[in-house]
This record gives sequence, C-alpha cells and structure tokens, in this order.
Amino acid sequence: MPELINTKLCEIADIRPGHPFRGTITPVSSANTHAVQVRDVNNFGEIETKNLITTELTGRKQPDYLHEGDILFVAKGAKHFSVYVQQIPEKSVCSPHFFLVRIQALYAEKVLPEFISWQLNQLPAQRYFKNSAEGSLYVSIRRKILEDTPITVPPLVTQQRIVSLHRAAVSEQKVLQQLITNRQQQLNVIATDLFRD
Repeated sequence: MPELINTKLCEIADIRPGHPFRGTITPVSSANTHAVQVRDVNNFGEIETKNLITTELTGRKQPDYLHEGDILFVAKGAKHFSVYVQQIPEKSVCSPHFFLVRIQALYAEKVLPEFISWQLNQLPAQRYFKNSAEGSLYVSIRRKILEDTPITVPPLVTQQRIVSLHRAAVSEQKVLQQLITNRQQQLNVIATDLFRD
C-alpha cells in the first residue's frame, strides 16, 4: 500500500483571499454576481445557494469566481471551518471572511478537494487553528497560518472512501434533524391544543 504523504496545504493548493468588499455587501436585485457569505452556510457545512444575494462588484480587481470543487475556509469569527463548493451559480464570489482554496492543477488527479475540506474540519487541523488563531474578541486565521496547515494525503481510493463515509454521515444527520423537528412540531400542536381546552 502506498505511503501517506505529509505536506502543507500550500504545497497542493493555491490560497487566495475572498473578494475585497468594503463594509456590508449591498444586495442589488438586478445584478448577476452572487455573493457567498458565512450566513449562507448551513449546519451541515453546505452553501444554501437559494439564499445567496446578488450584488455589483466595484474596484478594478478581477474577481475570483468560484468553481465546483473549490474550498472556502472561514478565517474570521468564532469558528474556523471549511466548506466544499458544489453546484454554485455562475459568477459567484466569496466574502472577505473566507479564504478561497483551490487544488493546484498538478494534483487534480491525486487529491480530492472534498477530502481536503473534510480534513480541515477534523480535530488535528482544528487544534492547529485554535493554537494559531490571533485576536481575543474577533479571532482570525492569517493566510500564512492556513498555508502552513499540516495535511496528510492518503491514496486516492482511501480519500474516496472517507468522502463517501462523510457524505453518509451528513445524510444521517439530516434525517435525524428532520425527525427531531417533526417531533417538536408534534409536541407544539399538542401543547397548543391543551391550552385551547
């Protein structure tokens, strides 16, 4: 069996800052650029694309439009985690709260971005981020810290197996959450009926 490859994130991926919006992102209904903000990520680590606002991009910077297979890393705030980008609308950018992580073309056939996104959310990487975070009230992860994140790249078949397990776990969480919601709604109806009597 091939050995695991221990490396740094910057050795296998390019890391760029989110789009440099200044202040609050203003919704513009007639615009055709979608903006991904931290609030658009649900509890299962997925981007709720139906909630994305559209806005006008200002400035001269050429936008880094998101592609399926990109990874977004939340660098500012209380929690630092990654999101795997799927089925994103054309001409979408991410807010400055994110870093955009894109697997380098050289490793496209050896590294699954969904696996790297999963790994960034696991305990070893999370410990690393916690120990490296700066600030007290408004905690952030600097680009250099993210670039130097230790990454282990197992054989592709192992990555695929882990991704499949992760997807199954998320599906189970969704089912359980729906059961909890349904039960709570049932109890709410019972309570309402009791107070009517």
